[in-house]
Amino acid sequence: MKILKTIFVFISAILSTGCFNSSTPTIEDKIEAFYFNVKKYGAKGDGFTDDTQAIQKAINVAAKDGGTVFFPKGIYNISGPIIDSVNGYECMSQLYIPHVAIDNSKNIIFRGEFAPEFEMQAITYMNPSRNGAILYSSLISDNPQHAVIAMQKGPEGDWTQWNYLTPSFKDIGIRTCTMTDSIPLINSLNAINLSLATKCLLDNVLIDTNCPLSVSINPEPAKSIGLITPRVNNHALISIGLVRVSGYACGIKFSEHFVGKDVQVVGCHIGMLSESCHHSSSIQTLEIECCNYPIVFDAGHNLFVANYNTEHFTEDKWFKIKQDITFKGEYYYPAKIVIGLCHPVVSYIGYDFNSFSTNDWSRVVLLEKISTKL
Repeated sequence: MKILKTIFVFISAILSTGCFNSSTPTIEDKIEAFYFNVKKYGAKGDGFTDDTQAIQKAINVAAKDGGTVFFPKGIYNISGPIIDSVNGYECMSQLYIPHVAIDNSKNIIFRGEFAPEFEMQAITYMNPSRNGAILYSSLISDNPQHAVIAMQKGPEGDWTQWNYLTPSFKDIGIRTCTMTDSIPLINSLNAINLSLATKCLLDNVLIDTNCPLSVSINPEPAKSIGLITPRVNNHALISIGLVRVSGYACGIKFSEHFVGKDVQVVGCHIGMLSESCHHSSSIQTLEIECCNYPIVFDAGHNLFVANYNTEHFTEDKWFKIKQDITFKGEYYYPAKIVIGLCHPVVSYIGYDFNSFSTNDWSRVVLLEKISTKL
């Protein structure tokens, strides 16, 4: 009896400590605490229901301690209005990433179940993908400052205006409206504006419009931008894996410390626009097709591209090639681009290196051309 009593007391003691308590957090519970499925907050992803508020709720909860905002496959209709500001902090977007001060920095991840497919040919009549996780804004705007999703700006100061909630986008699509009732239109709405992020990471991300590029209207007058990365004085971590952008006045607006692996831009007035900055950027493979001006340097910036592949469309369409590399201004020092391998392909002709052009050859270095002389 004494032995049984001792065993009973021992088991009671263990249970009282919670070692076998079913409420003890498991690994799955801990993951769930930082994993926020937008459908649990009311999003439908059916392409019709307005999911704006439900997604913003998930973002706000994830922003408190950091975490992943998860989007199961589906098309999430973002038809809510532009939010000018929250608590006095500027947003200028339908969805916003809440401001976090430098002493409370953390990460937030926007992750889809899988990314949508992407047709890279602007000359082929191909409707945008309806597969994968896609945030589709049905809002029409005439303000080039408006975006689908943007960083909330902090109070003015030397570094306080920055948002220290570091965003990551993975396996997801962002789409804006450029067609209503089968009629193409110009929409100034930007897709992703991360200009006030200190850092950012993107991989396997599609940014496009809902109009087939072959029947689209020149978006240049609207000044729309697909992706805006952190501006000058960012914190030197801009990591871009596979990113695909199409259908905007400017595909990607970037500043210093931009490090890209596989960047693809199709059917934009300007493929990539470099803004004022102090330091250099690099891209492993840059694929630009059917853009009027594939790369534009608006101010001083050094860019290295290991592989530059471009397809020049030469027929009478708005996305007819005008010039590969364009230099517009200086900032601290004259901009320069260094290209390892350069492969210009002219539509219906094929590879033609003589078609590669710039308005300032003194600021372009083609390593491929130099190596042939050695």
